[in-house]
Amino acid sequence: MRRLSPPDMSPLEPGEPMRLPRESKEIPTLQHHYGPVPFPHESAGVRRIITLSYLIVWAWNEHRIYSALAKKAPQKKLVILIDETEAHLHPKWQRVILPSLLDVTTILSKEIQPQMIVTTHSPLVLASLETVFSQAEDKLYHLHLADSGDVEFKDLPFIRLGSVDDWLTSAVFELKQPRSREAEDAVETAKNLMAQTDPEKQDIVSVTDQLRRTLPAEDVFWHRWAYFVERKGISI
Repeated sequence: MRRLSPPDMSPLEPGEPMRLPRESKEIPTLQHHYGPVPFPHESAGVRRIITLSYLIVWAWNEHRIYSALAKKAPQKKLVILIDETEAHLHPKWQRVILPSLLDVTTILSKEIQPQMIVTTHSPLVLASLETVFSQAEDKLYHLHLADSGDVEFKDLPFIRLGSVDDWLTSAVFELKQPRSREAEDAVETAKNLMAQTDPEKQDIVSVTDQLRRTLPAEDVFWHRWAYFVERKGISI
C-alpha cells in the first residue's frame, strides 16, 4: 500500500476496523493524517488501488499455501491484467502507478518474474514508462478501429517522446493537436491556409477570429500565425 500510494498524500496505511450504522460487521479503514476513513467512504481512486493491492497479495499468498499443500514449489511467474490503469486516478498518480506496480512485485518475492498486461487511454501512463520500458522484454500494442469497422491490433515501437503533448499527437493517441476540439479545428484550418500560395485576405481575417475564440493569448501557435499574417501585409 505504501509503494502504491499517491505522491501528494501521506502513505496509505490500514487503520483499526470500525462499525458503521446498519452494518453487522466491522469495516476496514485507512488511516489518514486527519483520522480514519472507512474503506467504502474512500475516493474511487483509493478504493481501486487498495483493491488491486489486496488482490495481488491475496493471490500470491493463496498460491504459496496451495503449493505447500501440494508439496510443490511455487511458480515464479506472475501475470497481472489491469484494464484502464488510469481509471479514477489524479494525473500525479497516473505518472507513477505502473512503475510502482512493477516495484511491488519484488516485495512479494525476489524470484518472481512478473508480466503485466495493461490497457490505458492516458498519455501520462505511457510517459511514466519511458525510464523503465525494456525494448528487449516489453511490448506496446495499439488497438485501432478501422474505417471498415474492423479492429486492428498493431505492434508499435516504443519511442521516448518526453512531453505529454507529443504522446497525444503520436500514433498511439492520434490527435492532430493537443488542444480542445474547437482549437484543433482552428489551428488545422490556419495551417491549411498558410500552405496556400495566395490566400484571400478575408479568409485570413476569418481564421484569425476563429483562433481568437479558441486559443489563449499565450498559445505558441500565435507566433507562427502572427509572422504569416505580417508577411501578407495584414494587421490583426
